[in-house]
Amino acid sequence: MKKLILLFLCCFILPLDVFGEPAASSGIVVRKKNVQKEKNKPAALPVVTPQTFHIPDIQKIVTDSGIEAWLIEERSTPVISISVIFKGGKTSDPKRLTGLSSLAMNLMGEGAGHYSAEEFSELLSQKAIFLSFSARNDTLKAGMETLRENKDDAFDLFRLALTEPRFDRKIIRQMKEQMYASIKAREGDPQAVAAERWAKLVFKGHPYAHLLPTKKSIKSITRANLRNLVHDRFARDNMIIGVAGNISAEELKPLLEKTFAGLPEKSRVKQVPPFTPEPSGRIDILSMDVPQSAVLFGHKGIARNDPDFYAALIVNYIFGGGSFASRLFNEVREKNGLAYSIDTVLDANTTAPMITGSVGSDNVKLAEAIKIIQQQWRLMAEEGPTEQELKDAKTFITGSFPLAFSSSDGLASTLAGIQYHNLGIDYLQHYNTLIESVSLEQAKKTAARLLLPDSLFFVVVGKPANL
Repeated sequence: MKKLILLFLCCFILPLDVFGEPAASSGIVVRKKNVQKEKNKPAALPVVTPQTFHIPDIQKIVTDSGIEAWLIEERSTPVISISVIFKGGKTSDPKRLTGLSSLAMNLMGEGAGHYSAEEFSELLSQKAIFLSFSARNDTLKAGMETLRENKDDAFDLFRLALTEPRFDRKIIRQMKEQMYASIKAREGDPQAVAAERWAKLVFKGHPYAHLLPTKKSIKSITRANLRNLVHDRFARDNMIIGVAGNISAEELKPLLEKTFAGLPEKSRVKQVPPFTPEPSGRIDILSMDVPQSAVLFGHKGIARNDPDFYAALIVNYIFGGGSFASRLFNEVREKNGLAYSIDTVLDANTTAPMITGSVGSDNVKLAEAIKIIQQQWRLMAEEGPTEQELKDAKTFITGSFPLAFSSSDGLASTLAGIQYHNLGIDYLQHYNTLIESVSLEQAKKTAARLLLPDSLFFVVVGKPANL
C-alpha cells in the first residue's frame, strides 16, 4: 500500500525490469604467520579480471499452429521462466464489477482441472514450480518458473491453471473476505486514500478513475463473471510470451503448443480509449487526522513511442527518479529536511502517459516542501539538466543495464515487455546507444516538454499547516 500510485500507473514504467544481485566474495585468505611481518605494508588488492558483457541473442519461436514466443536460451542456469501478457486489465472490467481482474488473478492457481486448491499447491511444491498471476491497469500477467528437470510437469500445470481454473466457491468466499479486509484497511491509509482521490480527480470520466474495488463491487462478482473473464481475455490472439533460461528452441516449441493450443483463438476485450489528463495547477486537500500528510503530484507526460522518450527517461532520473541522486531528493530532503521520501515516476503508457511523484512530510513542513517542488519543477523546465547531470545519468542507466540479465524471471518479463511496446527484437542490442545518443540540447528541450509547472497538480491527504 505504501506505493499505491505505482499500482495505479501502468505496468511498464521503464524499458527493462532490472534486478540486482550481491557481489561475489573475493576469497582472500590472510595467513597468520605473515601478519606481523607485513603489518606496515599497504594491503594488496586482488587482481580483478575484467569480464566482457555479451548481450544474449533473442530467438523468435513460432509453432506449427502459429503460437509465437521470444526466447533467450541460457544453459548456465538450471531455471526456466516464462512470462505471458494478456491485453485487457483492470480498466477492461465493467464499472459495476471493479476488482474483477484482481479477484480473478488472486484465484488463478487455487486449484485447476480435477485438482483442488490443496492438491494443486502440493503438486507445485513437490516439483519446486512457482506460478504467478497479477492484474495491472491495462494487462493481465501470468508467469511460471521451474527447474529444467521439471519442465514437462511445470508447463502442464501452467496449462491447467490457464485453461481449467476451478474457481471453487469456498475459495472465492475466502478470497473475497481477504479483499474486504484490504478495502477496509485502505480507508485508513492516507497514501491509499490519496491514490484513489488522485484517480477520480485526474481521470474523471475514464476507466482509470475507478480502478480500486469497493466491497459492493467485489460482492457483486459471480463465479460466472470469473469464468467469462478467463475465456474472453486468455486467448491466443491476445497473448505475448517471453521465455528465458535453460531450454532450447526445439524443446520449447512442443511445450508452447501443449500449453497454449487449448486457449480460445479469439479474445473479447473491452478497448480502453486514449486519454490526455489535463489537471490544473492547484492543490487539492482532503482532511485526515494523521501526523504526516501523503501527497501525489504530477500532470500529463510523454508516451513510450514518443521520439523523446529516452531523453524523458534521463530527465526524470535526474529530476526525481534517481532516488538519492535526484534533484528533488537533494533539495527537499537532504538540504532542507522537509520529507521522509520523495520521488517521481515516468509512466509512459500509450493510453494516458503521465509524470507523477509522491512525497510524505510532517503536516507542519509540507507547505515548504510543496513550494520547493514547484520551484524545482519550474527550474528544470526552464533550464534543463546540466552537462554533468546528463553524463552521470547516462553512466548509471547504461551501467545498470546488465543487471536486467541477472535472473531468468526478470529476463522473461523483459522479453514480453519489449513485444508489448513493439520495440523490436534487436532492442537489447540498441538500448545503450539510444541512451548515449541523447544530447544535452535534446535533454533540455525534452525537460521543457515533460515538466509543465503551470499544470502541476497536487493531491494532499492529511492536516497540513499553512495550505
